[in-house]
Amino acid sequence: MATVVLHCYYTGEESAVRGFVDEMYASGVRQAVLGEEGCVQYDYFYPAQGAGCALLLEQWRDEQAFSQHVSGAVMTQIRALKAKYGVETRIERYQPQN
Repeated sequence: MATVVLHCYYTGEESAVRGFVDEMYASGVRQAVLGEEGCVQYDYFYPAQGAGCALLLEQWRDEQAFSQHVSGAVMTQIRALKAKYGVETRIERYQPQN
């Protein structure tokens, strides 16, 4: 089973991106993701320079766990928060070397 590792870039107005990330924590959505079966990491970071961007490092035990997350109820909440704050997402899938 291959681990799924994603680098997700959230972009938009600086206040919107920060509002989105803050609400992910305050609303308990991030904690709910961490509680999902197979979630290994789900952490947001801000760049040292530049505004309007946050990086999410996301890791799942395997493809099945990631697929369940994508089709689950928590993902619906994440999509709603993205729409509320008007943030865009660019996702890069990282392939760890064995």
